[in-house]
Amino acid sequence: MKIFIEPSDVLLFRDGRPFSAGEGHRARSLFPPTSNTMQGVIRSKVLAERCGRYQSYRDGCAQCPEQQTCTIPEEIGRSEQNGCGNYGKMRLKGPLIAQRADTTLTVYFPVPADVVQVKARSGADPRLAYLQPLQQQLPGRNDLDYNLRTLWTTETEPVEAVTGYWSQKEFKQYLLGEQPTGFIQPNKLYERESRFGIEVDNRKQTVKEGRLYQTEFIRCEQNVGLYVELEGICQLSANPEAKSGLIAIGGENRVASYTEQLQLNWGELDKQLLEKLKQSAGFKLYLATPTIFKKGWLPEWIDETSLQGTYQGVKVTLVAAAIARYQTIGGWDVAYSRPKPTYRAVPAGSIYYFTTDAKPKQVVQTFHWKNLADDPLDAQIGFGLSLVGSWNFINFSKKQP
Repeated sequence: MKIFIEPSDVLLFRDGRPFSAGEGHRARSLFPPTSNTMQGVIRSKVLAERCGRYQSYRDGCAQCPEQQTCTIPEEIGRSEQNGCGNYGKMRLKGPLIAQRADTTLTVYFPVPADVVQVKARSGADPRLAYLQPLQQQLPGRNDLDYNLRTLWTTETEPVEAVTGYWSQKEFKQYLLGEQPTGFIQPNKLYERESRFGIEVDNRKQTVKEGRLYQTEFIRCEQNVGLYVELEGICQLSANPEAKSGLIAIGGENRVASYTEQLQLNWGELDKQLLEKLKQSAGFKLYLATPTIFKKGWLPEWIDETSLQGTYQGVKVTLVAAAIARYQTIGGWDVAYSRPKPTYRAVPAGSIYYFTTDAKPKQVVQTFHWKNLADDPLDAQIGFGLSLVGSWNFINFSKKQP
């Protein structure tokens, strides 16, 4: 099931930082929201449409008269109680920012962390450049470098980080090692709106002194919303024939519409990627959604000393990495009215460079469009959606074109 969710109003997706009026006075929004938020949206939709017995579901459906025939707990799992929650058969990929045009979608990906913008001279247009691992080790390295290769560019002008998005077409060029020419600013897809409020004492029906707060909302541009791939759920609506409808999403349960059966067109990417990897030094992993690793930035299956590891039978060596500042991920447990644990996640757009003796077909089958996280439950709901790209070393002893 492939669905596109288009908001009818502004949206609120709080980040993982603590917030209360008078203390942390500003509630910031993430966009797109985390996979943790999206699984809550999907499960709430299924419960609202096909069940309605929220307390019974929370308590294990023991008193439900339909528990012998109902498949909802098998599809979406059980709410977390004493650390024993699960997601049933549900599998998610996303969410990703997308824009609808009739029955087709264009997905937008954060510009990868190994892409920089060359600062333009007066009167010149800015352009993009790739960072690539150096063939040689630089002198003066220390133990904190994890023996990783330095990312380098042949540009002679100053460079700076890029904050923006690539369309699906541009991102495909990047995965194949080609050079996209520009990127889309976030404000072309969505705007951030700040609104002020003050906490009210419900007993006295008066405002509380010094309890001013600010909330940041997201307003999407026309036809812009969220793309999610969903498996393991028979239907979202009570009507099995319905392929569209309304759905509550984000803080304050804002209204959005959803539509199924919209398609992404990647063309012959898989075939082109296999050919490109045959000519590459290795493969890179791009994270389209944030992910959580127990060792911080490093996957659990990679040894910290040798930087080698095995994932689902594919032996790899980590050569380099381009990772932005960590992203704080938390949430609110609606079933039990309590905050969820807060984690520091590797943000979307991060890149890991690997070498391997595995064949390109095995690499693509194992890593491309798959969810990567140390906890299988995190991977199940969409954390760490990865895509495979090609890369080659820079050798600065040779004159670069």
